[in-house]
Amino acid sequence: MLGASHHHSSSISGLDWTEIPLSELTESNKLLSINSLYSVQQAFEALVSHNLTSIPVSLSQSDSHDLANCLTFDYSDLNTYLLLVMNKISINDLSTSEFKDPEYITKQIARAKRGEEVPVEFIIKLHPKNPFIKFAENDTLARPMETLGNGVHRIAITDPQSPNTITGILSQRRLIKYMWENARRFPALDFYLNSTLQDLKIGSTTPITIYEDQQLIEALHKMFHERVSSLAVIDRTRTLKGNISIVDVKNVSSSKNSHLLFKSVLNFIGYNLTQKGIEEGQDQFPIFHVNNQSSLGRVIAKLVATQSHRLWIVDSPTRSVSISQPATSQLASAPSTIEAALNVPPLPENNYGYSGTQGKLIGVVSLTDILGVFSLAKGKKTDPQFARNQRRRSSSSTTRSSIDSTSSSAAAAATMVNDASDDIFRKSYTLGKSDYVFNK
Repeated sequence: MLGASHHHSSSISGLDWTEIPLSELTESNKLLSINSLYSVQQAFEALVSHNLTSIPVSLSQSDSHDLANCLTFDYSDLNTYLLLVMNKISINDLSTSEFKDPEYITKQIARAKRGEEVPVEFIIKLHPKNPFIKFAENDTLARPMETLGNGVHRIAITDPQSPNTITGILSQRRLIKYMWENARRFPALDFYLNSTLQDLKIGSTTPITIYEDQQLIEALHKMFHERVSSLAVIDRTRTLKGNISIVDVKNVSSSKNSHLLFKSVLNFIGYNLTQKGIEEGQDQFPIFHVNNQSSLGRVIAKLVATQSHRLWIVDSPTRSVSISQPATSQLASAPSTIEAALNVPPLPENNYGYSGTQGKLIGVVSLTDILGVFSLAKGKKTDPQFARNQRRRSSSSTTRSSIDSTSSSAAAAATMVNDASDDIFRKSYTLGKSDYVFNK
């Protein structure tokens, strides 16, 4: 197994996952956090340097280790910052309810557009997330599973003796990975892991998409507006062409790559695959699609291997792979790549495009959907859209700006970026290890 079990041996059989204490899922590594006075750039550098997708932000002015009251910074916040700097969103598109002084808002936005440092707390509060829900280490997995199955992306795990002390963060992705690695310990899951998506009737039939020939900046704007972390990339016949994630915003934060904001989404995907291929020495073609006949076990395997939050459902079977053992056996170990997980050789990347066809896009299945299935198995019904709807309602106004009405030509826009600064952050600096706050 990839992950070590902290309190139970993997050889134990017949366990009920709802009785597992959260302490078993607390990451053994130190918890990284930053102070709310950090700049957006410093927060971004913390994500990149530590290969994180989110990071707790302490609101305590006296003790940076204090996470009793904290926010979370992630790539959706960086996307908000970039769109704000690029004049693709306005104050009317943002939540301002956390601020009492309108002049402060105006000044900080002006600073951002000049490429000057802006407190990370300011950007986070303009882009509301779900409140940080806390559970103690000695709580069992039942209620957190229900919470994450309602679409909350992550929860805080606290010390039972000190409720204000956060000992770890449990994300949807971490929980799915845990259930996958420990599937043999929970035989009650066998039925679900070996059932198909069609059998379980999970997933949505209305995935949010972007056309392959639309500009990357439009995709980033759509993810902001829809409050989602990825989009299916399709052609005009709704054939799936690829996937674009909110994390991709990190690849266009410097002037070197800013021109890609005004290239097609497909061009950007090809660029990413080429760069990754150069770095890893082989062509890359992550498989982000499944079909309705895929077993839940196979879907989970792909989600874990691609580190994705959702997979796109297509109407034609993916390339057939013989299955000689049940899903629980397949989930016993965690290969490092999706090709290894499914014994499928990578497809070649071809001039910023793809060879082969994935099929027509007909739906999407997410981590939220799967966690909801596990929760429902124990009699707890969830709503996959609950947290997303809550995030959208928390915004002070409905997004009214249109990417079409505000966009200029690619050349003019690229000039605007380069005139503003060397990148979206004008000031450069180097962070040392002592600049980060680590909590035991």
